[in-house]
Amino acid sequence: MSFFAKTKTYLGLYYPFILFASLGFFGYLMPSVDWFRATPGDLADGRFNTVILEHLFGWVSGRSDNLWNPGFFYPNQGVLAFSDNHFGSALPYLLLRWLDFSREAAFSGWYVFGCSLNFIASYIVLRKLHFSIFAASAGAFVFSFSLPVLAQSGHAQLTYRFAIPLAFYELWNFIYKRKINALGLLAFWVCVQFYCSIYLGFFLLFLFLASFIASLPLLKNNFFSALVHSWLNLKKISQISLVSLIIVSISGLFLLLQKYHQVASIYGFKGSAWEVRQMLPRLESYLVADHSLLSSFIGSWFTEIPYRSEHQMFFGIGVSALFIFGCLAPWFNYFSRNRPYAQSQNAVAKVAIFSFLILFLLTLKFGVGGGRLASAYEYLFAIPGVLSIRAVTRMVIVLGLPVAIVVALGCDSLLNRIQQTSYLKKLFIGIFIATLLSLELIFFINYRTPYEAWVKRKSNLVALLPPTIPPNSILFINHHGSSPWYLTEVDAMVIAQDLGIPTINGYSGKFPPGHDHQSPNSCIPYMHRLKAYGKVHSLSDEQINGYVKNIIEIMPSCFKNYKISDFSLGTSIYNAATPDCKQALFHGKPIRGVFLKKIKQTDGTFLEGIACHDALILVSPETGL
Repeated sequence: MSFFAKTKTYLGLYYPFILFASLGFFGYLMPSVDWFRATPGDLADGRFNTVILEHLFGWVSGRSDNLWNPGFFYPNQGVLAFSDNHFGSALPYLLLRWLDFSREAAFSGWYVFGCSLNFIASYIVLRKLHFSIFAASAGAFVFSFSLPVLAQSGHAQLTYRFAIPLAFYELWNFIYKRKINALGLLAFWVCVQFYCSIYLGFFLLFLFLASFIASLPLLKNNFFSALVHSWLNLKKISQISLVSLIIVSISGLFLLLQKYHQVASIYGFKGSAWEVRQMLPRLESYLVADHSLLSSFIGSWFTEIPYRSEHQMFFGIGVSALFIFGCLAPWFNYFSRNRPYAQSQNAVAKVAIFSFLILFLLTLKFGVGGGRLASAYEYLFAIPGVLSIRAVTRMVIVLGLPVAIVVALGCDSLLNRIQQTSYLKKLFIGIFIATLLSLELIFFINYRTPYEAWVKRKSNLVALLPPTIPPNSILFINHHGSSPWYLTEVDAMVIAQDLGIPTINGYSGKFPPGHDHQSPNSCIPYMHRLKAYGKVHSLSDEQINGYVKNIIEIMPSCFKNYKISDFSLGTSIYNAATPDCKQALFHGKPIRGVFLKKIKQTDGTFLEGIACHDALILVSPETGL
């Protein structure tokens, strides 16, 4: 067979994979990064994730010597354990940075690679579960690009979930095929998912528990004897490899969670039951998709949902229709005809259906608009660590796998009812399903941030730094109030990281004492943060001042008490050319574009030196402003 003939054959066979992969890549991924001119999400979580990834790049490159101290929230230690660490997902970013891609471009490439990996892994698993190429491609598309997944694009730490379908497949091999060696890879993929995202690793355990319960009817009397027989059939080297892989995986998972537990104990982190309750799914949560131009009208009927951005759980009209059909298909022999693997497909689909139902009921908080009836999930609050997982609504990302399996079954049930010779009918049904599944993606509103916004925000602040940065310097940027406090905190994290110095500023999933921001305009001076650190660690004022003397502070503090000694004649303390409020000294000269706020001292004299903008003022030594 010639090359062109082989190519034509493969294209004819794998066109569904190419179709759905292209829909995901060109319909969502490229618009989400604006063809590598932007990053997904906003200036907060996106840049925060790059700080973590860049820290790992610096650690691997030898520029950073402490893995668990990325340099923010300084002088607090172990702050990498305040949020996801990206240990399991950093490799693509590291490779792109080694290839000299910029921070922003490497992050976009990392995101695109992760989403693509999710699609490929889920496709492979669905094919191994005996679904057709078309059904596996459609199911992989649902797992990788359904509305709940796209709604979390701003939380890039949830991107890498390729280990979820791989782990589920090994669980299925253990339960359905009674393969004892599947336990090794099962433990491995669970460990990998925890290293990619602790949130998703935690929810994956719930999926396993639900799947095991749903699989109980499949556990016949000879289940355990079959496992023993499977073990005895393994060669000695395979038995040793299996046990070793389980031990290594469990040990790796234990070491990771032990570190997080240690850090939580040091800082006294305790989850808020009230906050978790606000992010338990309601019935109406499964109808909310505010970023979809096609189906957002459904969720608009429900207005009393707290933390609404976390309740974007509607899978879309097309996915929901195929999911409902797929839930019906395994119970009717009519839809099993012409399906050579109908028995195994129906079995895994039934497990997926009941797994979804179990987790749906477990996490559901009853009552429209956050009613007072309890959720079964609340009974788990007493288990250590459960309250640390605040956004239970993110369980929907893991639920995407059982939904994908049921959708794949629905696709095969539809297509296999058509006679093999009816190519046009199959083509029409295939195009109809692809359109049904992809419409939501096409009409999804992408939120992205241009690279220029990253660069501009950084350059505006770097211009305020002194020409020379001493090696022991500590950066602190005050919040000036023109944007939410967390953007200023991340500004400092990025700039300090690029300078190779620590910063007192910080932003993460948890916050150490002294960093308790109460409002979007929160402004916490560095002394408040250092004193809180000193109180926890029993430091003297002299020890605290040891940090203070090395601080490079830019932007005026909204809490600072100015004194005459803060100013020296003729010295510009801050660059007043930038439109944000800057501190400067102007004495006896007209300043264009700068408005100096008057401060009256207790002795009746005036103190000048707070620079704002949009006025022409003459400063008089006698009368002040």
